[in-house]
Amino acid sequence: QNMSFDFTSSFLFLPLFGFVIGLLVSMFGGGGGGLYVPLLTLLFNVPIQVAVATSLASIIPTTIFGAYAHRKQGNVNVPIGLIFGVTGIIGTLIGVYFSTLIPSFILRKLFGIIAILIVIPVLFRKKKKENIHSDNLDDLKIINLKKVSISSLFGLLSGIMAGLFGVSGTAPVIAGLYMLRFPANMVIGTSVFVLIFNAISGLFGHLAVGHINFILIILLGGSAAIGALIGPHLLKK
Repeated sequence: QNMSFDFTSSFLFLPLFGFVIGLLVSMFGGGGGGLYVPLLTLLFNVPIQVAVATSLASIIPTTIFGAYAHRKQGNVNVPIGLIFGVTGIIGTLIGVYFSTLIPSFILRKLFGIIAILIVIPVLFRKKKKENIHSDNLDDLKIINLKKVSISSLFGLLSGIMAGLFGVSGTAPVIAGLYMLRFPANMVIGTSVFVLIFNAISGLFGHLAVGHINFILIILLGGSAAIGALIGPHLLKK
């Protein structure tokens, strides 16, 4: 599939979409990749590999600003986040490598299947939330083999998803953090922090294989960053 495509006046709507997505993901966790890729491929007819790379680039400002705001509110567990993040980098590079081998039409179908599967942990999330209380915050500071194993496995899965589909890999991170019995606000804050690693490593991977369009990145990523800064303040209220 040809990596070039025509720019139209409809691209001027991208900053609006970026702002709304940035606002939403910084309030509810994630990086927005699950929204950016369908938006770019379905509405703007962008080739999927370019959409994946643009998505990862747009996730970077969203996650950095979102994580900074959540960190100030004490919602980020840095040691656990780093374990997820480092294994996520390895997974992302594996995902980017496979994205160069898989044809576009198969990648689109795989993305559709993954998008459906992502919904499943969301359906079971509420039940888990009710069992988690903030009084176990001291337990969260203890790092043991079980925590390292869960964080590493879900971090790796998250990275592979990010590299292949540009979806930031939120679902495995959130599932892993709930398995570690994190309270909801810390799940959101820590997941946003973890996704910085996926997005940066994924972007550099796609840059190396030539899937980058800088105009799309500026239009979508810049406005997403503004939304991400405002989101945590709205969440607090």
